[in-house]
Amino acid sequence: FNENAVESKEHLPYPFYLAYAVEDSFFETEKIEDFILEKKLDGIRGQIIVRNEQIYIWSRGEDILTDKFPEFDELKNQLANGTVIDGEIIPWKEGEPLPFSVMQTRIGRKNITKKYLEEAPLVMVCYDLLEKNGKDIRELPLTQRRSFLIEILKEINSPYLLLSDEMHFADWEEARAFRDAARDYQCEGLMIKRSLSPYEVGRKKGNWFKFKTQPLSIDAVLL
Repeated sequence: FNENAVESKEHLPYPFYLAYAVEDSFFETEKIEDFILEKKLDGIRGQIIVRNEQIYIWSRGEDILTDKFPEFDELKNQLANGTVIDGEIIPWKEGEPLPFSVMQTRIGRKNITKKYLEEAPLVMVCYDLLEKNGKDIRELPLTQRRSFLIEILKEINSPYLLLSDEMHFADWEEARAFRDAARDYQCEGLMIKRSLSPYEVGRKKGNWFKFKTQPLSIDAVLL
């Protein structure tokens, strides 16, 4: 995407900021108190955009998915014009995430019936605010962007927009223990974000990291 395209084309998202896989040397030099840690969820990374009373939903893969998520349509009447939220769209029921496969039953369908809305209810777990009242705020520190996001979510109190949980650990070893047991907490590991980081473009090293649990493996013979 052209970084400035949003100025002339209201439906376009901002370029997504992507995280690097964390390296062992990181834990030797960085202090945990300088970072915000969140669960790494298994869903569709997306941006919800509200401009001129219209809502647009984009995936990180540069697909516009507005029609796939009809339950989010009401947000265009609740969020202020000039609002862009970054987060993870996941299936969610009774206070807990559902397996990603539940969402896949919906994504490939042309028409989303009431049955699929009930069987695979979706939310966005929000973790960043990129635009506020039409102003690009990506250069502000993450702590300030998150503070604005908390205010907005509290004000509209939508069941479709949930704030990502900040995870608090005494040290990196405690964080590592959580990461190793991530599947017990319905997630893939941790996101590690420098508290004062701006929202950058693409995969930039230094501020955002992903700390994923080890993949499952099996010895097998395929026939």
